[in-house]
Amino acid sequence: MNAIGKFFNDRRLWVITIAVFVLVVAVFDKNNLIEAWRLRQKINELEAQKEYYQQKITEDSTILENLRDDDFLERYAREHYLMKRKDETIYLLR
Repeated sequence: MNAIGKFFNDRRLWVITIAVFVLVVAVFDKNNLIEAWRLRQKINELEAQKEYYQQKITEDSTILENLRDDDFLERYAREHYLMKRKDETIYLLR
């Protein structure tokens, strides 16, 4: 039996050949599996950031809408910017 006939009849050589082929494709291909995994991780990270920022936009939009009310505006200025009326004294407790 010649070398080609032996190659086609030996299962171990087939398994090794297929394993080497898969390894070469996975490592050296332009769109390899490692890069695909990295991109999937980045997409998941960006989707989490997108959800966070959408929630922040909703919160900020609510605050912006409430700032149209004078009472809320005054309370917000007092709480966040320590503003006061002329006849008041502010005491900070920590």
